[in-house]
Amino acid sequence: METKVSAARRRRRRLVRTALLALPAGLATLLACGPPRLSPGVWLADDGTQQYVLAFERTAGLVSGTMHHLVAGKQVRMWGFAGTLTRAGSLNLSWGTNNSMNAVVDLELGEIDGTVRMANGEVFGGVFRHREAAGIPGLAALPELPYQLRPPAPGSGWEIAEPAAVGLSPRHLETTVRAVTRGEAGLLHSLLVVRHGKLVIEEYFHGYRREDLHEIGSVTKSVASLLVGIAHDRDTISGLDTSVLEWFPEHAAEMEPGWNRVTLAHILTMTAGLAWDRREDLPDPATGPALFRQLTKRRVADEPGSRWLYNDWDVELLGGVLRRVTGMQADEFAAQTLFAPLEITAWDWERGKMEGYPSLAGTLQLRPLDLAKIGQLVLDGGRWQGRQVVSEEWIEESTAARVATHRGAERYGYLWHRDDAPLDAGPFPILLASGWGSQLIHVVPALDAVIVTTGGNHLSGKTFAIGGVLLRRLVPGIER
Repeated sequence: METKVSAARRRRRRLVRTALLALPAGLATLLACGPPRLSPGVWLADDGTQQYVLAFERTAGLVSGTMHHLVAGKQVRMWGFAGTLTRAGSLNLSWGTNNSMNAVVDLELGEIDGTVRMANGEVFGGVFRHREAAGIPGLAALPELPYQLRPPAPGSGWEIAEPAAVGLSPRHLETTVRAVTRGEAGLLHSLLVVRHGKLVIEEYFHGYRREDLHEIGSVTKSVASLLVGIAHDRDTISGLDTSVLEWFPEHAAEMEPGWNRVTLAHILTMTAGLAWDRREDLPDPATGPALFRQLTKRRVADEPGSRWLYNDWDVELLGGVLRRVTGMQADEFAAQTLFAPLEITAWDWERGKMEGYPSLAGTLQLRPLDLAKIGQLVLDGGRWQGRQVVSEEWIEESTAARVATHRGAERYGYLWHRDDAPLDAGPFPILLASGWGSQLIHVVPALDAVIVTTGGNHLSGKTFAIGGVLLRRLVPGIER
């Protein structure tokens, strides 16, 4: 028996030696020599206005973990990294596409001195020092854990209901929020649930508060769809099948052949057929007359209406359309016709504004409570507290499944996504306003519910992770 065991051990040793010899020289040396091991906990770089935190899961050799970006006690973004730590203390990390950190680790001083280079050109550096995670505001989801279910605070502008009174299981709600605090949905900044028109839960995480405006990304596009709908209801838009040429006559002479077939409906459904290369580097964000001129010079590569291609730039043309038909910029029109009826009193739409034109692709900032109002408006067929703000016909038309997106069962309407959520009783439709990083308005007619999230999942790959959490944790606790 001893002979057999010894032979087995010798075979294992030979396999290990063979494996090491097969590795690249640097990595083989790293593993064979035994690199230093980082202390458990987190490492903080703080320049007084913003903080970066490294939280290692694997702390020696082949390392991995998460980086967290905090500003004024709020965790703005997070992302996962992987890399190597050599015996000499050289730390090299990477995440996403073309994002990296190169650093030197000095365990005697308790420091990691590094430089981060982001794909967008941002470069920052600093000295990371070992800290206890509990002492960093905004790093934890909530200051007190485990989470205990609590009602929304007064002053929300919504009627508040106990979960059971609107057919929601308190246990399932609590389980959902606890899943968020554990990071099952990545980095969320807020979670709001409305059922039967009443606010049931309103939670903010990682230092965010009710009054904070949040950049909502491409949810701005769905707001733009509502603005076009209001203009259409008022007969200021002649028709969705009208050529875009009608609203940009000053560019007609420069337009490429085929533009006379590009209609407003094609812009709203992202099927304009323009020639786009995703590697093109256009300013972000961009809008206004210079961009309109640049867009209308583009080649029409596909028959309009034949192919869906998600694109920020085409949507900016809607700003020019609204300016032409209403005499107002889109933000001014929104203030009068959408925000005022919804009693939305705080917003910011300045980033990326050019020559008075706000970007309709993704720079609007709103409170999560006001995102929920937009969701409820759509759920109630364009009504808010009994007032018809947008016609029911527009809501039906704009949220209808008009074109396949090549993302499973998802379909696209007029700047609204439409998908089917799986249930034992059969799939049910979800209308979705979606922004990168988990800025989401879920409108669920079958459940008479609106669910809103905001988040910082721009680099974590978990923009839609909350969907799985809701299906597993919350939906089974909703009476139907």
